[in-house]
Amino acid sequence: MSSVATFLQPKLPMLRLLAGSISSLAIGVLAQAVAFVLLARYLGTTQFGELTTISAVTALANTWCGFGPGEVLRRIVSRDASDYPEALGHTILMILITGIVLTVLLIGGMLMFPPPDGGIGSAERLQILLLLVPINVMFPSFFNLVENVFLAHGDFRRGNFINGGSGVARALAAVVACGLFGVTSLRDWALWWAAVHLAIGVICVIMIRRFGLPRWNILRREAWLGGNLAFSSFLIMLRHNVDVLVLSAVTSPDFVGVYGAGRRLIGAALVVPGAFDRVIYGKLAVAGKNGARASLRLATKYLPYSLLISAATSAGLFLVAPYASLVFGHAFAPASDVIRTLAWTVIPTAVQFLAFDALNAAEHHKVSTIVSGVTNTVGALMVVLLGSTYGTVGIYVALYFSDLARGGGLWTALNMLAGGRQSAQTRAERS
Repeated sequence: MSSVATFLQPKLPMLRLLAGSISSLAIGVLAQAVAFVLLARYLGTTQFGELTTISAVTALANTWCGFGPGEVLRRIVSRDASDYPEALGHTILMILITGIVLTVLLIGGMLMFPPPDGGIGSAERLQILLLLVPINVMFPSFFNLVENVFLAHGDFRRGNFINGGSGVARALAAVVACGLFGVTSLRDWALWWAAVHLAIGVICVIMIRRFGLPRWNILRREAWLGGNLAFSSFLIMLRHNVDVLVLSAVTSPDFVGVYGAGRRLIGAALVVPGAFDRVIYGKLAVAGKNGARASLRLATKYLPYSLLISAATSAGLFLVAPYASLVFGHAFAPASDVIRTLAWTVIPTAVQFLAFDALNAAEHHKVSTIVSGVTNTVGALMVVLLGSTYGTVGIYVALYFSDLARGGGLWTALNMLAGGRQSAQTRAERS
C-alpha cells in the first residue's frame, strides 16, 4: 500500500488537473446535448434542419478561423511569458481577418443555395445568416484563445471555467429562450444565440485584461504554422463526417440516425484523452523548443498514460453500450452495436493526439499537416469505397484503418525528425 502511495504522490497535481479538465470538457458536451434536444423540439423539423445545415457549414469554416489561435498562443507563452502581448495581438488579428473573410464567403455562398422546401423566406434567411455565421465562425476561436491564455499562464481553474462555462451559458440560453419565452422561430433563436455569445465575449475580455494589452502585429512565421494546423483540422473534421454521408446513400434514414447517435457518444468519450493532452501540452511546447528529439522523449514518457486512459475509456464505452436506449430512446437501441464496434477507436485516436501535439510543439506543423492530410484523405476514400461496397462493415474497417494509419504515420514522422536531428548533431560534433 505504501509503495502505491509513493508512486501516486508526485502525480497527484497532474491527476487533479486531468480531473478538472475532463470535468470542464464533459460539462460542455452535456450542455451542448441539452441545447440540441430543446431546439429540435421547439423549432420543428424545417427550421431545425436549416439550423443543422448552418451549424455544419460554419463548423467546417471555424477550423480555418484564426489559424489555430489557441495552440499558437499557448505554445509561444508557455516558452516565454514576456511574449504574451505579441502572441495575443497576432491571434486576435488573425481571428478578425480570417473570420471576416470566411463570414462574407459563407453568407454569399449559402444565399446562392436556398432551402429546397422554401420554409424560410429569403429576407428572413439573410437575417439569420448575418446573426449565426459570424458568431459560429469567430466566437468559438476567440473562446478557445481565452481558454489557452489561462492555460498558458498555468491557471487551469479559470481555463476550465471558460471551457465549461461557455457551454453551460449556451445551454441556459436555449432553456430560457425556448422554455420561458417560447421561442419557436430560427430568427428569434439567432438573436438569443448572438446575444449570449456577445455577453460571454465581454466577460472573457474582462477576465484576461489583467495579463496585459495586446501588441498589434502579424507574426508571419506563426501565420504559416497556424495555416498548416488549420488545414489539418479541416481535413480531420471532413473525414469525421464522410461516413455519415456514405451511410445516407447506402442505408435507411433510420439507421443513419442510429449510427449518428452512436458516433455522438464516441465523440463525447474522446473528451477523456483530449483532456489529458490539454493538460500536458504546455510541457510539450517547452520541450519542443529544443527540437523534435526532446519532444519525442517527453511524448514517449506520456504514451503509457495515454494508452491506459484511452483503454479504460474504450472499456467503459463497451460496458455502457447496452444502455444506449436509456439515453437516446428505445428507437435507438441498435446504437449499442455501433458503440461496441467503434469503442476501441478511442485508443488509436488518443495515440494520434499525442504524436500530433508533439510535432506541433516542436513547430513541425507542416509535417503533421502532410501526414494527417494524406492519411485522412486515404481514410475518407476508403470509407467511400468500402462503405459503398460492403455497407456498415466496410465503414467500420475503413475507420479503424484510417485511425491506425494516421497514428502510425505521425509517430513515424516524429521518430524520423528526432533521428535526423540526432544524426546532424553527431556529424557536427565529429567535424
